Amino acid sequence: MPIGLSQLYSPADRTYEDAEFALYDYPKIYFSRIETNDRFIYYRPRGRGAQRADAMHYFGHGTIGRIIADPLRSDHRFADLDRTARFPRLVPIRDFAGLFFETESAASPPFQSAVRRISETAYYRILSEARVTAATVAALPSVDDVSAFYLPPALAVPPRDPFRRIERIPPGAGYVPRETDLNVYESAALQERARADHQRVLALVAGAVHERGGYCAYNNNVDLYADFGTAGVLVEAKSLTDLRDTVDRMRYGLGQLADYGFRYKAELRGATPVLAFGRAPDRQTAWVADILEENGVGFIAARPKARG
Repeated sequence: MPIGLSQLYSPADRTYEDAEFALYDYPKIYFSRIETNDRFIYYRPRGRGAQRADAMHYFGHGTIGRIIADPLRSDHRFADLDRTARFPRLVPIRDFAGLFFETESAASPPFQSAVRRISETAYYRILSEARVTAATVAALPSVDDVSAFYLPPALAVPPRDPFRRIERIPPGAGYVPRETDLNVYESAALQERARADHQRVLALVAGAVHERGGYCAYNNNVDLYADFGTAGVLVEAKSLTDLRDTVDRMRYGLGQLADYGFRYKAELRGATPVLAFGRAPDRQTAWVADILEENGVGFIAARPKARG
């Protein structure tokens, strides 16, 4: 059954670590309401500050991808958002007859609930009102389609984002909304940031940088930039939950390092690229370190946590 997801825009309004059109963070009360492959409709509630044009409107859609644990809060989960798109036209909460789209009646939806089950007919009526067709939905790209090998999008001006200095690795994706929508490559990268091993290896790197007198920065694209004054390091971290994905993870990370090195050339000032894995490769794929070294890329892998 389709679901409605409430999504506040401003980080000042939100209590969760969402990344709009990429990642949905939610508490235990909603665990049973969100399942992989659910279709969803985005709803924008009113914020506390100045109201956006899309407030109290449905503004986008997609499907629920993988559901993972929040590494910092056991009573929260993250849902990857897949095949997402903004509506060509905003949809108000009521139709032309004054009935609520979600309930298909005069009864108001429970807007105080951030996750709401909606009927099939309500789902398709909202899509129709937004000018979204079944063919449009079927043509949406999937994050899984780009997760094996990174090919930077063919854009005349690739998305950029200001670097922000940090003392610790931000929770979730550390995403700060911008006016332009995420592309599928950015969504894949942000979803990966929420993984426990990804966060752990970045925290280890950041700790080492601070111990050596450097400072760390990041943005919506770059996982970590370490600045030591006279030298810098560009770090791309890759989650490695399945060792069989080691080579694909390496290829994907190399593509991102090359992309970000070009996109932020002025800011990085010749920083040394480093690929950081959330866990060490096995013996069969340990040769990835040699390939990276041959290409002038450093390699880091987090050791397993000590037991006991």
